[in-house]
Amino acid sequence: MGGLVKGFLEPIAKRWSAAMGGPLLLFWLAGTLIVLWRRDDGAHPCRTTESWTRVYCGIAAQQPVGPLVLSAAALALVVVSAWAASASAPFVLEVLAGRWGMSRPALAYTRRRIARHRARRAAFARRSEPPAGLSGDALAAWQVQIGWHAARSRAASARYPRPRDPERLLPTALGNALISVSAETRRKYGLELSVCWDPFVKALEAPDRDDLTAAATRVFARVQALMCSAATTLWAVLLPGWWPRLFWITVCVLLVGAAHRALRAGVDAYCRHAGDIFALHRVRLYRALGITPPASSAQEVTSGEILSAALSLSLSTLPNGSTPIPYDWSL
Repeated sequence: MGGLVKGFLEPIAKRWSAAMGGPLLLFWLAGTLIVLWRRDDGAHPCRTTESWTRVYCGIAAQQPVGPLVLSAAALALVVVSAWAASASAPFVLEVLAGRWGMSRPALAYTRRRIARHRARRAAFARRSEPPAGLSGDALAAWQVQIGWHAARSRAASARYPRPRDPERLLPTALGNALISVSAETRRKYGLELSVCWDPFVKALEAPDRDDLTAAATRVFARVQALMCSAATTLWAVLLPGWWPRLFWITVCVLLVGAAHRALRAGVDAYCRHAGDIFALHRVRLYRALGITPPASSAQEVTSGEILSAALSLSLSTLPNGSTPIPYDWSL
């Protein structure tokens, strides 16, 4: 799964964008406002006896270099935090997708979550029958409402691999949404996403690649927004009293929940976008590799398996009875 996340998102996502700067600036702004609120008496911090101001006041007293050093330090702190958030976003996404380690509690919780998602996938596949005795307008009204429910169920079911797919369920909805793209690509086209994705992205034209890059960047921006929302709870230690701290933590928990929902929606949108790009432009992958594209939908899966075998340089993965892989460099 780690390889899928890195290969499916990280290589084409921008490390930094304007969308990623907003949550981080709000994080530092919240801390600054709390510090200023604690000093509502208007006293200058260097005229108090608080120990935390000694270093600050010592540097500020070195005129005219001191204020410049403090400004540079503040800017460096923001830049380093931005770099740390960008660098850790892929790992955090893997954790959110289900990378929890091999400890006994992690394995037990993973098993429990997988069982829950297996039950949800089975529930989405069930069809609802109308209650007995409905007819006429009552039956029509039931069919209208069940249509909305069925549409939501189909959309949610599409974010899971099917029971016959080789991909196993992951313990989180976000992880299952990511592996569902790999399962769907193999099921429809015979292509192994783990070996085909990077060459496929390189074979795309610049506008299509830019759209895909923007979609991947939005996913990592929402990961960083989730990280900043969780980190904002740390400012509670600066608040005096238990009630302000409890209120602050409660608000931050609500923000984390909203950020997680936004991340799940962003991953779902990215997976749909990636599936659409594959459906429209997969022929570019065949042509870039000099392999004859499938002539009909009946040959799609077999051709995809041959192409995947060529990319993986593993002829043992070819279907039984297949001929050597033909190349046509005139394509």
